[in-house]
Amino acid sequence: MKDRNIVIAVLAGSMLALAACGGINSAKTGGAEESAVQSTVEMPNPWSETTDLDEAEKAAGVDFDPPVDNSLPEGYEFASYRYTDSLLEAVYKKGDDRIVIRVSTKLSGTELSGDYNNYSKEWEENFKGLTVKCKGDGNLINCANADVEAIHFAVLINPGQEGKGLTADELKSIFMGMQAGPIEA
Repeated sequence: MKDRNIVIAVLAGSMLALAACGGINSAKTGGAEESAVQSTVEMPNPWSETTDLDEAEKAAGVDFDPPVDNSLPEGYEFASYRYTDSLLEAVYKKGDDRIVIRVSTKLSGTELSGDYNNYSKEWEENFKGLTVKCKGDGNLINCANADVEAIHFAVLINPGQEGKGLTADELKSIFMGMQAGPIEA
């Protein structure tokens, strides 16, 4: 009898614990039974998107002259600007391929690029005195970072997809075709 009472007490405690955890709740409304699945809370998206460069510059606090069309590899077209505090991003697309150019007054390197993929090679390119840190397969570049005084740049092309990147000449054209600086108050 004593063992039976212990088993009943354990089962009752388990049922109370399950009820307290939530899960699927049932409620009667107007004679019909509805079930509601417990909702999850997602982190809000910190990015805003626009096609208006002035809006993106003001919100990010970065004055940005994106690369002119002839600075981009053939076939890439502007898609949008995205921005958060002190970070502006220009997105260009060609089919499934994407080039993302990020400019920031605060973030640099991997923190700016957001590319945490492992690449088979890491090396530096020098474009008219600008040292650019590159990652990719050794021939094509998937991720590049450079710092010019208080401005930090990252250029990404198909991150994590070695063999689907930019040549050094294509990357040089992009870097030489753009300018950026902090917006002065």
